[in-house]
Amino acid sequence: LKINLPTADAEKQVELPQSIQVGVSGNGQFAINGEPAQFASPDDFAVQLRRAAGSNADPMIVINADAQTSHQNVVNVMEAARVAGYGKLTFATQTSGQK
Repeated sequence: LKINLPTADAEKQVELPQSIQVGVSGNGQFAINGEPAQFASPDDFAVQLRRAAGSNADPMIVINADAQTSHQNVVNVMEAARVAGYGKLTFATQTSGQK
């Protein structure tokens, strides 16, 4: 009986696929990998996501939404990712500091 255990290297690759960080602030501002992004439609945003992905065909889209962000803004990002053909979406966990 032979048990294959993944090596540490293989685990790292699975754990951290190349990701695109999409920030959404409470006042409706968007950022891609820290760069401010403006778009007229999810299609337009999808073009920007593809540009950010470069040669990566299937990046992980990490949505980093402020607690005050409207549901619609998050839906727009998800729709843009779908239009761009990216099926891997995750949400960054928010730790909100006391104000």
